[in-house]
Amino acid sequence: MEVEEAKILLGFPPNSRPDPSQVKAAYRKKVWESHPDLFPDDQKLVAESKFKSISEAYSCLESGDVKGQWYYRAGKKTTQHSDVFLMGYTH
Repeated sequence: MEVEEAKILLGFPPNSRPDPSQVKAAYRKKVWESHPDLFPDDQKLVAESKFKSISEAYSCLESGDVKGQWYYRAGKKTTQHSDVFLMGYTH
């Protein structure tokens, strides 16, 4: 899952940089709204799919530092640590 897609799914603008506490709060709210046990039997499959997507989005954004974090270099997305090191960023 792309980081921007995960942010949108949790209710953040794609270019935002939410801190871990905001991500956790948004995750808990979305999980509560889409938990399959809260829906009738005919809607459980849709709710379960949405629940899994929200969980995947949270795992993509949960650490806020390294895991799921994309670094930008000259307008290109990269997750290579060597590129980040060359730019002077450390984690």
